[in-house]
Amino acid sequence: MTSRILIKLGEYKSKRQASGAPSPSDLRLAEQLAGRDLEPRIIVRWLSTGEIDIVATSWVGVVRFSNVEIHIVPKLVGGPLRVLRMLEYASGVSLLKRLPIDRPLPSDGDDLFDLICMLLAEETKSILGAGLMRDYRPVDEPLEVLRGRLRHRDQFLRRFGQLRPLECTFDEHDGDIPENQLIAAALSIARGHVHDPAIKVSINRLVALFADACEPASSDSDWYKRTIQYGRRNDRYRAAHELAHLVLRHAALDDIYGTARGQASAFMLDMNVVFERFITRLVQDALATTELTVDRQSSVRTVIHDDERGRPYGAIRPDLVVSQPSTGRSAPIDIKYKLYDEKKISPGDIYQLFLYAYAFGVGEAPHHAGLLYPAERPTSGPLLSIKPLAAPTAAKIVGAGLDVPAALDSIAADDITELHVAILERVRLMTGF
Repeated sequence: MTSRILIKLGEYKSKRQASGAPSPSDLRLAEQLAGRDLEPRIIVRWLSTGEIDIVATSWVGVVRFSNVEIHIVPKLVGGPLRVLRMLEYASGVSLLKRLPIDRPLPSDGDDLFDLICMLLAEETKSILGAGLMRDYRPVDEPLEVLRGRLRHRDQFLRRFGQLRPLECTFDEHDGDIPENQLIAAALSIARGHVHDPAIKVSINRLVALFADACEPASSDSDWYKRTIQYGRRNDRYRAAHELAHLVLRHAALDDIYGTARGQASAFMLDMNVVFERFITRLVQDALATTELTVDRQSSVRTVIHDDERGRPYGAIRPDLVVSQPSTGRSAPIDIKYKLYDEKKISPGDIYQLFLYAYAFGVGEAPHHAGLLYPAERPTSGPLLSIKPLAAPTAAKIVGAGLDVPAALDSIAADDITELHVAILERVRLMTGF
C-alpha cells in the first residue's frame, strides 16, 4: 500500500501542506465531497505550488486520497469516541459496550471509520456466538420436483407443454433475512476500505461467514430502516445495526482506483445532525418531569403566505418547539453545531431565529427564540433583540453554549440529575417560561 501523508485538523479549521500531485480518482472524490448543490463536507484543492489546501466544515471523519490521509477530528466534543457516545445516547442503543480494554484503539482512536468497523466486527462476533437469526421467507423458484405449491399461471405462461421444471412457491427457513443482510452489506463495504490490518483480517473472516448465510438485498440504509421491525427475537441485533447504518449512510465510496496510486475513499459524519439528535434527546429527557413539552421539527406552513395565489408559500421548521400548555405559549429553539462561543452569530441564523420567534410568539410580551451550540464550558449568550423605532422590544434571541464533553461524562457516570437541571435552566432562559 502506498504510504500517505497524515494530516489532522479540527472541524471548521483549515490547513495547507506540501503534497504530491493528485490522481484522477483523487480529483473525482474531492469534487464529490465538495458538492455542487449541497453544503460541502470538506473542500480539498491541490495548488500549483505543490501544496494541498484543506478547509473543514461541520463534517468529521476520514478522507483517504492516493498520497494524503485526512482526519477531521471532532475537537468541539472531545474526539471520535465522544461522537459515538452522543450517537449512543441519542439512539438509546449501547454502541460502546464491546470497546476493547486490552489493546490500543486504531490510529489512537482518531480514525472514526476504523473505530466504527472495529465495534461492528465485535458486535457481529457476539451475534454469531449466539447463532444467526433464521426465519421463513417466501421463495419463487423452478424445481424438478414439487415443493410447496405450484404457481399455475407461471407454469402455463413459462412452461407450456412441459412437465419439468415446475414453477413452485414455498417458504424457506434460513438466515437470508434483512437482519443478517444489513450486517453483511456493511461488512462488504468496510472490508475494502478499513485501514487497520487486524480489523481488516477480522472483517474478512466475517464477510466469508455471512456469504454462506445470506446475500444482501440492498445497500440502501433507508430500505433496511423501513423493513426491519424490532422485537424480542431480533433486539440483540440493534447495536450491530446502528453501526451498520453508520457505515452505509456516511461512506463516500465510489470504488475509484487510480492504477498504482492507491485507493480514494471517505467516511464522514455531519456533526450538525449528530449534535441535533443528541441535544433533542437531552432536552426531551430534561423536560420529561416538568409542565413543559417539546416537539421536534414542527413544520408550520401558514407563516409565509403567497398573496397572489392565496396559498402558503413555504414552511418553517425549527429544530425544537417548547410549549407551556398552561399559558398556551410556545417558543422555538434552534440547534447549531457552530463556534458561537468564539464568534458572532451569522446574519442568516439571526434572520432565521427572529422569524421563528415572530411565528411562534403570542401576546404583547417579547417573543423568544433560543439557540443552543457546543462550547468549551457552559456559556450564556448572546442576547439579541429586535426593537422597532417607535415601539417596545418585539423579539429576543437567547443563546446558550453546552459543554458537551462534561455532559457526556455525566451521562457515562450515570449522574444525570444535575445535567437535566442545567438543561432545564437553559431552556427556561431561552424561552422565557
